[in-house]
Amino acid sequence: MILGIAGNGVIVEEVLSFIDEIGFDEVRICGRKQSEDKLNTLAKKYNLGTVYTDFDEMLKSDIDVVYVGVLNDLHVEYSRRALEEKKHVICEKPITIKTSELDELDALAKKNGVMLFEAMSVYHMPAYKQLQKDVKLVGDLKLCMFNYSQRSRKYTAFHNGESTPAVFDPAHNGGALRDLNVYNISAMVGLFGEPKGVTYSANMERGVDTSGVLIADYGNFKCICVGSKETVAPGPTTIQGTDATICVYPHVNGMQEYDVIFNDDTTETKEVDYSDGNHRLYFEFVDFKRIIEENDQTACDAIMACSKAVARIIDEATS
Repeated sequence: MILGIAGNGVIVEEVLSFIDEIGFDEVRICGRKQSEDKLNTLAKKYNLGTVYTDFDEMLKSDIDVVYVGVLNDLHVEYSRRALEEKKHVICEKPITIKTSELDELDALAKKNGVMLFEAMSVYHMPAYKQLQKDVKLVGDLKLCMFNYSQRSRKYTAFHNGESTPAVFDPAHNGGALRDLNVYNISAMVGLFGEPKGVTYSANMERGVDTSGVLIADYGNFKCICVGSKETVAPGPTTIQGTDATICVYPHVNGMQEYDVIFNDDTTETKEVDYSDGNHRLYFEFVDFKRIIEENDQTACDAIMACSKAVARIIDEATS
C-alpha cells in the first residue's frame, strides 16, 4: 500500500516522524512548487519516495491512499479530487465545515468504492478506548466538562494586530471551536452520542473566536466543552456521575491516564504505557491502514457517523 501525503506543514512533519512504523510500502509527498526545497529536505530526512509539486500528478500515480494535511479551507477540494481518482482518503480535521459537504464526500467515496476518514486522533488512542468502557463506572451521568486550552504561539502577534495567521483567519476556518474545541466535541460524541441541542458562547477578536464555551444538552445530563487559543489550562476533563467522577489528564487529545474517584473516596488510576514512544497520531494510522486492508466498511462507517455528528453540532453552534 502506497501513501501519498499532501502538505508540508507542522502536522505533516508530525506524521512523518513515525510514518515508517506503520508499514506502508512507500510514502510520497506533494506540495506547492514554492515549497519544493522543503519537500526535498523532508524526503531526504524521512526516506520518502517521489516528491510532487502537482497534486493531480500524484493522484494519477499508483498511490493507494492520500493523507490530506493542507489548510482547513482546502480539505474539501483536495479530498474530493482524491476520491474522484478512487483513492482512499485520510483527511485532517475538520474534513468539511458544512454537514452537506461531508455527506457529499461520503457519498462520493462509497460510489467509487473507497474509504474516507477524518483524522480525529482521540477515537483511536488506547486510553480513550479504555475510557469508553469505564465511563459506566460513574453511574448515572450528571455533569461533564472537557477543557482544551492551549495558547497559540501566534496569538500575541494576532492580538497586536499583525497579519492574520490561518489558525485565526475565518477565511481559513480558523478559531478555537474548529481548531481545539472540536477535539472535546468529538470525544463527547464518541462517549455519549449526539446531544439534543447545543449553544456556543465565544470571546471574539478580529472576527474569530479566540476562546469559547459549548454547552451540550443530553436531557438527563449536561456537558460543557471549553476551548481556548489565548489562554492555558491544565485540564482536567471531568465526567461526573452519581457513583463516581472520572478525571482525565491533561485533556482528551493528549490523554494517557485518568482517575476514577468513587464516592467513598477510593481512587482507581487507569494508565496506558507509552514508553515505546508511540506518537499520539500513530494509533489512528494503524487503525486506518487495517480498516482499508481488511475492507472493514462497518468500522469506516462508525468513524464517519461520529464525524457527521460533530459537523452537525458545529453547524448548530455557529448558526
